[in-house]
Amino acid sequence: MTKQEQVKAIFIEEAGEIIEKLDVDILRFEENSANFDLLNEIFRGVHTLKGNANAFGFTRLGEFVHHFEDVLDHYRSTKEDVEEHHLELFVGSVDIIKEVMTCELDALPDLPGDYGECLSKIKNLIASKRNGGINVVAEPIQEIYMTDLASEFGFKCSDQFETNVAQSIQIYQMSQGEGENLYRIDLTLDRDAYTRGFDHILFLGLLGEKAILMESFFNMENVQPLEQFTCDENVVKNVCVIVLTPQSLEEVVENFEFLFDHEYTVSKIDAAATPEIEEIKPIAVEEKSQPVAKSAATAAASSTSSAKSTIRIDTFKLDELFDSVGELVIAQNFIAQNEQIRSIEDESISRAIETLSKITKRIQDRVMSLRMVAIRDTFDKMKRVVRDTSKKTGKALNLNVLGEETEIDKTMIDSLSDPLIHIIRNAIDHGLEADAEERLSVGKKVEGTITLRAYHKSGSIVISVSDDGRGINKEKVFRKAIERGIITGDENLTDSQIFGLIMQPGFSTADTISDLSGRGVGLDVVKTSIEKLRGKIEIESREGEGTTFSMVLPLTLAIIDGMLVQTAGEIYIIPTLSVVESFRPDREIVHAMKEKGEFVSLRGQHIPVIRLSDVFDLPTEHIEPWDGILVCVETEAGRIAIMVDELVGRQQVVIKPLGKSLAKLKEISGGAILGSGDIALILNVDELRPLIEVQSGGN
Repeated sequence: MTKQEQVKAIFIEEAGEIIEKLDVDILRFEENSANFDLLNEIFRGVHTLKGNANAFGFTRLGEFVHHFEDVLDHYRSTKEDVEEHHLELFVGSVDIIKEVMTCELDALPDLPGDYGECLSKIKNLIASKRNGGINVVAEPIQEIYMTDLASEFGFKCSDQFETNVAQSIQIYQMSQGEGENLYRIDLTLDRDAYTRGFDHILFLGLLGEKAILMESFFNMENVQPLEQFTCDENVVKNVCVIVLTPQSLEEVVENFEFLFDHEYTVSKIDAAATPEIEEIKPIAVEEKSQPVAKSAATAAASSTSSAKSTIRIDTFKLDELFDSVGELVIAQNFIAQNEQIRSIEDESISRAIETLSKITKRIQDRVMSLRMVAIRDTFDKMKRVVRDTSKKTGKALNLNVLGEETEIDKTMIDSLSDPLIHIIRNAIDHGLEADAEERLSVGKKVEGTITLRAYHKSGSIVISVSDDGRGINKEKVFRKAIERGIITGDENLTDSQIFGLIMQPGFSTADTISDLSGRGVGLDVVKTSIEKLRGKIEIESREGEGTTFSMVLPLTLAIIDGMLVQTAGEIYIIPTLSVVESFRPDREIVHAMKEKGEFVSLRGQHIPVIRLSDVFDLPTEHIEPWDGILVCVETEAGRIAIMVDELVGRQQVVIKPLGKSLAKLKEISGGAILGSGDIALILNVDELRPLIEVQSGGN
């Protein structure tokens, strides 16, 4: 990858983050349009995006955000109230930015269908709002020095240019009060500055936001005649700005963070006794500016390092680090459990092994925490989904968000967006009542409530979506499942199993099809996505009160919490997320049915018994279920009882990928190296079936 490609990759990553933040901030601003601090934050994001987009040739994106920036700049400068229909335009503009960014990245020739219309609305809006240019030059200074335009623009010579600057510095020093800082800023922008999205007026506007007094001087030497001008090239070699402001040096330097270092110099001028004008020579100012500029950069870097304690790390490197720590944990366990080492009766060795164990555990926890991120960003994205779905369905609702600081593995975050979107849309479209009259008729508020919550439970993370709508009609779901042949109707299903039927492919109880739901797709995709993350979905519903979808997920995909069991001398791992209970059955509750296999009766349910020795064809003596141990687990098809010889214990293990030959075994989802050095296979309980069923080719 070339240097240019590396820089472009960084831009694409940063642009994605900026757009994601814009998507969240614009909704917050829609809720509170009087928050001009938030509007400034949105403006800065759009401004940054514009400069970077133009720098890398994304001109279509650059053009759009340029005009959008003008609109934002108008409102933040005038503090004018934003009309409601213009807020809708703001939200739509962020949508266009996202779509155009995709077009630019994929090099698509066609722009989004709404691009032209939205851009036209933005241009019309700013045209109707503007009453003329903004004068950032302080009035007193203007009266003294703006009368001679030739002098101001330096047509006479460079000496006159520096003399004017020196005079301005002298007067500003006389006006300087306590807590006010005086700076000289020299802008020497490259010829391609305009195509990169920068111009002098832009920086004057940024400086003028907090300035008490400000004056600019354009050095117009060697500028071509008007007929030789090229509008896309900068020909003004030097613009000097004198600004009196309460801002610190670091804050002033921050305005130019996207320029090249050679394109600007910031010098802080100390408050001192008024010097003679003749003594302020161009060379003196230049000599003063150089060390100050360096100190400014150093101070800015120091400030940045103290304010931000984060760095960008390639996730591939992080994964490598995590794998190495996993190997370290295995090696440490091997040392701690080695019988020969443990037989050495030496207190110093025992103490060293114990210290090693503590340090290794601490390193593992720290590295694990590097992969954990708060789920806040994902929840923020869902706010937009709720807003748009609410408008499409015409249903008034409130969104409650709980547990935003709950942390989850970074590798799982990206896979959660689609399942959450499906569930939220389903909750609004299906879950909530059709209209206000229906809600009022059952004694509910007009506004529905959607609650998005994340929390930890028994070593797992649970993400739930709840609504206070009509709930799930069990009888209707049951009848629909019989009609579609999903069940026969003879099954004795629990409430949770009936609710689980709605996640079968093609299943839908909607009477009408909308662009949001009703086609029988969505929830089966959710189920598949969550199972890929080694999680499961639980549904709770009370008719007339509401429904809760809970996604139960492991904290990380790299480590699994498992129950270690032994059968025929081999160790296997059953994910504890699937385990319901383990027990040694009485002889009276064990039954064998011809062509059906073995079953155990447990609290009114007939649960099939799975012998691991039969599944993997292990040589072992045949024992009866009441002489072994049954581990009851929850699977996609219902509960099964896995028969094992012994329970070894519960342990967190690092998941290792299988080779090509073992990867073909669908009953195995991975492997792990135990502290003893032995390899244990992790069971995929959803693929375990009774031997008689496998032989007959049943499902």
